Amino acid sequence: MQFSFSTGSEVLEQILDNKLILTLCVVAIILLLRWLISLAIARSNWLKADKRRRINTVHNYGNLFLVIALIAIWVAELREFALSIAAFSVAIVIALREFVQCFVGGVFQAGMRSFTVGDWVKVGDQFGEVIDSDWLSTTLLEIDPHGLGNGYTGTTLYIPNSVFFTKPVKNLNFMRRYIEHTFSIVRESKGVNPFEAKKFIAERVREYSDSFREVAERYCKFIEHRMGVELSGPDAKVAITTNELGHDVLTVTIFCPREEATNLEQLVTEDYYNFWYNSAETAAKEEPSDG
Repeated sequence: MQFSFSTGSEVLEQILDNKLILTLCVVAIILLLRWLISLAIARSNWLKADKRRRINTVHNYGNLFLVIALIAIWVAELREFALSIAAFSVAIVIALREFVQCFVGGVFQAGMRSFTVGDWVKVGDQFGEVIDSDWLSTTLLEIDPHGLGNGYTGTTLYIPNSVFFTKPVKNLNFMRRYIEHTFSIVRESKGVNPFEAKKFIAERVREYSDSFREVAERYCKFIEHRMGVELSGPDAKVAITTNELGHDVLTVTIFCPREEATNLEQLVTEDYYNFWYNSAETAAKEEPSDG
């Protein structure tokens, strides 16, 4: 008898240690009990509707107990499986984070329609013309928005679309044809009144701007209306200041076609130097001689 008891205990321990066998036993017991209870209800004297309701209740509770039992048996394995799935998901998210950010940034940009191919834009501190745009990146041909001529530097910029979430995007397309060009000329003060030069230069710039004045006025109003900014307009602004060395600084701001900016700057600079030299020469002649 002791031998049989020891053998039965070992078998029970093996069943408890082997979760697969234990699962089969628990499933078999619960299904058997559910079948027996359902059979007893079916053979009872209750009404047919009550029998169906009670049998359905027994089946529902049986399924509930079955799920709870399976979870209780395999809880350690389920926990490890869940942790593995979580770790795998985290690894996938980290590996594809940049890709997902670029894709979402492309969707965001497409929805906002902040620019299209051919527009001049500013992304963060980078300026360029959009020459290609897809779901992952945007390609810009770098420009100097305040430069002269066509403004291109010859450098190509490849920007991931994820930067659209971290850096502002400005559309500069309205400043493509006309720019607000500002330049300064520095000279020493040697008997020349700089404010006479200011009036002279303002008249000269007005003459140079006559050829595009009407178009500049319309384009200036159009940009101010669309962008909500105030521009200097076709009338040039001429200001006289001094620097830390006490020299006169003539600053000119012209709203002009981009391709005319270099030529206008050279013409104004030439006029200013001619005025300065002529004024200095006239002042020198008017000075009384020592004799």
